Amino acid sequence: MVAIWKSSARSGALLCAVVLGSSVLGACGSESGADQASESTSAESSTTESPTETPTETPSETTPAEPATDPANGLPVCADVWVDGLDLPTDYTACSDGGTAVKPEKKMCGFGSPMIIHADRYYALRGNRVNDVGDTATSEQFQSALAACQA
Repeated sequence: MVAIWKSSARSGALLCAVVLGSSVLGACGSESGADQASESTSAESSTTESPTETPTETPSETTPAEPATDPANGLPVCADVWVDGLDLPTDYTACSDGGTAVKPEKKMCGFGSPMIIHADRYYALRGNRVNDVGDTATSEQFQSALAACQA
């Protein structure tokens, strides 16, 4: 397996996806009919009880809100998209800053997806976490990520 990881990032990513996919799928079909019946009975009895505590999380804390859209051009507002720790939308193509469309810089990765860079400060792969590194030109984190991406 070590040889697979060293051979290419693409093979590693594929192997990771296969391993994660099979473990997730394996967990789905493990219930027996008896387990399902007992869960059904307990679910019926618990639906008549009123909850004693209210949830402390709001939906916005568990699911990031969609970025605001600039009415001038229909693009998401850059300040709402490029937030450290949030996921870059999978369909991201550009954003709007004060009514002006801002297209990202792209660096192609060895596995076929581009690394998206915004304002020489943020970077992410579509559908993945946004990283704020201050300055991509001097950030060791960014340089390391870019080298791994392009390997």
